Amino acid sequence: MVETKKIERDIVVIGGGTAGSAAAVAAARRGHSVLLVEEGNCLGGVSSGGNVAQWYAGLDGMGDIFSSIIRIMDNFGARTNVSYNPYSPEYLKIAWQLLAQDAGVEILFHTTLQDVITRGKIIKGVRLVSCSQTIDVSAKFFIDASGEGDLGFLAGAQFMQGDPLKGRTLHMTLVFFLCDTGKPVKVYLPPGLEPINSEQELPGLHCHVKWIDNRIYCNMTKVVDHDPTDPFSLTDAECEARRQMIRIVHFLQRKYYPTYMICSSGSKIGIREGRRIIGDYILKKQDILGEEPFDCPDGICVATSQIDFHSLTKPGHRGWRQRVIPYAIPFRCIIAKDFNNLLMAGKCISVDQVVHSSCRMTPTCCGMGQSAGTAVSMAIEDHVKNIRDISIEKLRQQLRTDGMELDPRKHKGYCGEESDVDEEEKGFQ
Repeated sequence: MVETKKIERDIVVIGGGTAGSAAAVAAARRGHSVLLVEEGNCLGGVSSGGNVAQWYAGLDGMGDIFSSIIRIMDNFGARTNVSYNPYSPEYLKIAWQLLAQDAGVEILFHTTLQDVITRGKIIKGVRLVSCSQTIDVSAKFFIDASGEGDLGFLAGAQFMQGDPLKGRTLHMTLVFFLCDTGKPVKVYLPPGLEPINSEQELPGLHCHVKWIDNRIYCNMTKVVDHDPTDPFSLTDAECEARRQMIRIVHFLQRKYYPTYMICSSGSKIGIREGRRIIGDYILKKQDILGEEPFDCPDGICVATSQIDFHSLTKPGHRGWRQRVIPYAIPFRCIIAKDFNNLLMAGKCISVDQVVHSSCRMTPTCCGMGQSAGTAVSMAIEDHVKNIRDISIEKLRQQLRTDGMELDPRKHKGYCGEESDVDEEEKGFQ
């Protein structure tokens, strides 16, 4: 018999990735009871369990929570400051857990959101499923940091997904590591899999580099034309990613690494884009592609990364990569338009697909999370039931106090590699 447990907390955060963990820490540090719900077995999302293992975009001015993570990683000797800011994903799991538990966050691993209870524009509670019980949780405020906008979707919020023409999302990637065995390994390709004989035949990026622990980091798979919100499509994407990984390793062993074998792959495929919940404002490409930095009175963090729009249809490195001037993300973009007590943080905020390709980077997501957690905390402290009624200037001042640089002009833009714009990809927008 399934047991149903009923509990009440001040704040519920769905998703324990970078954005959700930062949101939970920010709120718990202010003394509020916070339940952080994560379907996996660790905090950090694709940055830890997904093996992404690099902080792509500027690290400064993203708030004291991200600074705390950097400090913990430095104490472990688990990162370096070279290009792409590589680090150990295993130590990142530890860093986020230490930070969250030190702040007093209540973590629920292996727990899935099943349903959302609403009344008009208010979310009253959520139903969670874990092991042999369901858990009904009521709260004052909710933060959707699920990556795919699951909380907003189940609540009935409006959302966007994919490109405007066909709803195609950015591709998914399974990141893996190779380890040196010290002796020649058996090179084997299972029947039915086509060999890769040149870099031009690779499905994704030609990215295999030595990491800080002497393993070989491989960000090379590319699964296009799959829907991360459909379990059948997502399962097929996971299987296709592993087929690609086997083919890629067969190629790398023959050409570069005759003594190396797979030693680790992401616990799940890396999803770049799912649903984007429609907020009070949709940040669009026209906002960020001007000659002056986009700023606004309600900016709550700054995005610094290039447009990193991988091809929706083609293999390899094709796509649209273009440097942008650092820009502010408005508070309006993290408020769900259809609700008074729901914020978003991370990949599911209210932006178009092009802006999403830039602001989805880990440091920016951490800044969004800290801002969301601080905002709902202030709402509770000021006895505000509609998140829109908090003082924006008071929020911004608190974020500045907590290490957030909110002026885009004081940030440095980050661009790993600009490329010729694929006009077909640009036309999809």
